[in-house]
Amino acid sequence: MTRALFGLIGGVVALLPERMTRAYEVVAFENPKVAAPKRGLVSLVRAEGVIFVLAAIAGGRMYDRLSDLTGIFGALALCFPQRYLETGAALVYKNPNELEWRDGFVTATRVIGAVFLVLSTRACLERRSKSD
Repeated sequence: MTRALFGLIGGVVALLPERMTRAYEVVAFENPKVAAPKRGLVSLVRAEGVIFVLAAIAGGRMYDRLSDLTGIFGALALCFPQRYLETGAALVYKNPNELEWRDGFVTATRVIGAVFLVLSTRACLERRSKSD
């Protein structure tokens, strides 16, 4: 189920990177029209989607490592949501200091981080129980 969800989300992101980026900006920022993405953001978003799809299809170690990485990022978002968002904005926007986070978005990031961490931990525990 989780693997299929990874693939589905990855497919949507890979096929619609501009729309997904715009949707994120509208949901995340009080002032989305101010957002000035750095060159290549849409290509990076598309690549992320493709990687998710490939990992979901391939399964095995590729999927396991992506699941582990998702858990690490989930833990960072859970523990340091404001810093997580600020770092991400600095990496992909020309004007991160001009962006204003919507009320509740930092909390939503913490919740999403917790969900990713739980799903990743569950997958890791399932792998261990199968290898025992």
